[in-house]
Amino acid sequence: MKMLNLKHLYYFWLTAREGSITQACEIIDLAPQTLSSQIATLEENVNHMLFKREGRNLVLTPMGKEVFAYANKIFDITAQLEDVLQQTPDNRSIDFSVGIAATVHKILAWKVIRPSQDITTKTHLVCKTANASDLLLQLKQKKIDVLITDYLPHQCDREGIKAHKVLSTSMSFFYKKEGASQLREGFPESLNGFPFLSYGRNTPYLEKLKDWFKENKIQQNIKAEIDDSALLKVLGQSGEGFFSAPTYIAEEICEQYGLEVIGTTETITEDLFALYRDGSLINPALEAILNYQK
Repeated sequence: MKMLNLKHLYYFWLTAREGSITQACEIIDLAPQTLSSQIATLEENVNHMLFKREGRNLVLTPMGKEVFAYANKIFDITAQLEDVLQQTPDNRSIDFSVGIAATVHKILAWKVIRPSQDITTKTHLVCKTANASDLLLQLKQKKIDVLITDYLPHQCDREGIKAHKVLSTSMSFFYKKEGASQLREGFPESLNGFPFLSYGRNTPYLEKLKDWFKENKIQQNIKAEIDDSALLKVLGQSGEGFFSAPTYIAEEICEQYGLEVIGTTETITEDLFALYRDGSLINPALEAILNYQK
């Protein structure tokens, strides 16, 4: 097969998009015979029929549909490139896609991501939340630029991936304002048998938390297991029970959800990591995250 001629591919794609040679000719100002000849040349080069006649209409063959799908992607990217090239340096922006593991508190994640928005280069930020293992695969597939996670994958799973610790914080316990003072006075013994809102996922510090309860002779009374950190805080706000969260964002949690800190432990920490591809060019937004100082 000869090298693919993008001009011929464009003529084919435009004709398929418009639905007829006549309409395509009106856009590119070519004679119908010329356009038909260019498409025929493409079909000859790829050794496949891309169109077939049904009455007076042109219809894509199965291979034509497949080629059209690829051409859609090619010319969509081409259009994006044209937009970039037409922008002045002052208006040019970079795309920056961040994956956030579902177990990470979103307020904490934003604290880490926020510096990427302070750089001089305009940034188009895209955030995705999902299971850490799914996001790690997307990182390897170059679908995201960085993964913010509280779970450091095994070395074998991190092949081709670099990990950088961006934050480490102690853990605090929260409860609604009404009743917080009573729990605070006898902390941590006051937590014994009191309704506890736990994470439903295996967060890295969950085992440490269980050990801490045992060491302090606190009997757990797990009222609910919740995967979503925001929903956990909402239940805490309504007084369903106490919960734990990073001390680093205690002020924001108390302000946003009307809660109070009832105690803190330095023996349990939450570590946050930024995972990114080894050997890839580090754009300014990612660099700002890696240089983040709490």
